[in-house]
Amino acid sequence: MIRRAVVCAVLGLAGVAAPRAHAEPAHGDAVALLPLEADKTLEIYGQPVASEIARALVAGNVQVVVVGPRMAVPERARLIIDGTIALGKASAVTISLRIRNTLDGTVLDNLSATVPGLAKIDGAAAELSARALPIVRSRLAAARRPPEDHGRVAEIRPASAPAPAPDRPVLIAVADSRGAASPGPLPGALDAEVTSWTRAQRRQVQKLDASRLSGKPAPAGSDLAIGFWILDWSVDRDPSGKLAMARARVRVQLSDSRGVVFDRVVATDTVLGDRGLADPELAARVAREVLAILRPHMRRGVPSWQ
Repeated sequence: MIRRAVVCAVLGLAGVAAPRAHAEPAHGDAVALLPLEADKTLEIYGQPVASEIARALVAGNVQVVVVGPRMAVPERARLIIDGTIALGKASAVTISLRIRNTLDGTVLDNLSATVPGLAKIDGAAAELSARALPIVRSRLAAARRPPEDHGRVAEIRPASAPAPAPDRPVLIAVADSRGAASPGPLPGALDAEVTSWTRAQRRQVQKLDASRLSGKPAPAGSDLAIGFWILDWSVDRDPSGKLAMARARVRVQLSDSRGVVFDRVVATDTVLGDRGLADPELAARVAREVLAILRPHMRRGVPSWQ
């Protein structure tokens, strides 16, 4: 089956390779299956072997998203399966799989199977699929949990502030509270994203030192101030260095001329980067995730905000 799928891929014939799960499941119990890494002599087998393993998992009632070489891992996937195909002595072929936690990239299980040559590669894939299925089911069951509270600090008072006057600037403060020697790309990315977001509301932007805002009303001259204090920012990469995962915790404060309307610590889910994505672009994705969490609270506090 795998060797036939490889031949069809070379000839460019559509619809002959192993079936793939294209749609991302809504409830987040999917497994993301990446093409297996291999050297050039075996590289063509990476996607067909992954598809064959996906076929077996789907037959076992596991929802699978087969991730192509240029695709991002779906954010709702709970597990990632990747691995390698290696050629050993006397033409022996070893397929190795890793089952990883999507949240932090932790390797949960390692599996491998060795066959005497490429003619037996179907057997190795079938063996690994049979061994992986009960493990994946168990890991998915353990990963199911109630939705995470993003770490509430305070909802100071009901957000009943009137819509701000469009000609008055919005004060923006971004601070790094980690005390790190090198702040990394998140402060700049967060500053750029919130500035763009504010200007999209047809509001002027004025930068402010965060020390003038913490726990205080918006300073004179503005009816709206937004403060961000970065508490945590982490990036993890897989051993190949190509796949990155990032998380952040940011305290966000919204103030109007009367006082603090909103003060919470928001924690992003794991944000996955495309293969080879640089840290600044990954930080921009994390910054947009922070703003996505803030958006409904902004709409309640500032009726004109979209």
